[in-house]
Amino acid sequence: MAHTLKVPDTPSSTMSSSASTLLPPGHPPVAPHAHLDGKCPLSDHNSHEYCPPQKGDLRSVCPALNTMANHGYIHRNGKDLTFGVLFRGLKECYGLTTALTVVLVTGGFLGIHRSPLRIPYISDLPFFHATNPDGTKSPGGVIDLHLIGRHNGVEHDASLVHLNTPEGEEYAPVEIQDGWVPKLVGDIIPPVVGYSAAEGLESDSTAHTRTNTENSDGSSDTGPTYYASSYTLPALRKYISDPAYLSTLVDEADVGRMRARRQREISPIKLDPVHAEIARGEMAIILGVWRKEAEAEDGKKGGKGGIPLPWLLQWLAEERLPDVPVGLEKGSTATKMWRPERKQTLSNVVKRSKMIRKVTEEIESG
Repeated sequence: MAHTLKVPDTPSSTMSSSASTLLPPGHPPVAPHAHLDGKCPLSDHNSHEYCPPQKGDLRSVCPALNTMANHGYIHRNGKDLTFGVLFRGLKECYGLTTALTVVLVTGGFLGIHRSPLRIPYISDLPFFHATNPDGTKSPGGVIDLHLIGRHNGVEHDASLVHLNTPEGEEYAPVEIQDGWVPKLVGDIIPPVVGYSAAEGLESDSTAHTRTNTENSDGSSDTGPTYYASSYTLPALRKYISDPAYLSTLVDEADVGRMRARRQREISPIKLDPVHAEIARGEMAIILGVWRKEAEAEDGKKGGKGGIPLPWLLQWLAEERLPDVPVGLEKGSTATKMWRPERKQTLSNVVKRSKMIRKVTEEIESG
């Protein structure tokens, strides 16, 4: 496969189980390692292979940014993020236009009360340092993925795959709720072949709370135990591993139902208008980035368009980019990592967000 990591000669007994379960099927185990200077020593810096977070790495509740870190579009350790690092990463990873990227990055900084401006040498002076909630200091214009998870900054309650921030906590839980991911399938219309309501009932019993030990800066002492993995969860494996589900497309109406369900589940808590728009907007972006049109048997476009279900579930559950077929040969299993083929504009995101909002409000109004 084109996206595999280089594997050192390390005995299997020392391999990281958390890392190996998140690698592509059949991929050799990968030894635990450090992402010093934000780079992965086991991969080519320019090829963007997937590598899960290692001990000491930071992650947020945002699947888009975590995916960028896992593929090396921003620093893999989730640290030392400037306006320029995030700007270049978003454009290269997702194909966003300059205008949309500026809005997202600027809003991200301001949402956590940080300035996006960074002046060489001057911003490093103690006078311009920013004080973090834990009392540590950061240079001016520099943030990390942990800070992005500050509650009610750009982070919000009613996440599709994360618990709400506990009362009195400064940061949202980053662990992905394993059982919640299959529940998203139940919101799709027409109903997904093979899905049963029992999967949604079972998922409620598998939701977990924080189990890994965090340092004051949000880094983990036990590795990425918060990931849901398609190689360990049968419900996820079914939808992500079976190529037949690539033709199941998720659109704005489906996401609107997902958002309405999550809002209902956290009631009486209700998102304010700003955070409700952020919640819609993050999904509107990926709906545009990966959108495909349905094809009829005669090869013509028609029917419901949207993004492939396996891609969405893998992005939310494992925070990784999808693999796409390399050739059209029947029975071929060769794949390559997805790369953007079109530009995603601000106006397009606004349009899709309105479509999501319309469905959500119709459901909430009864």
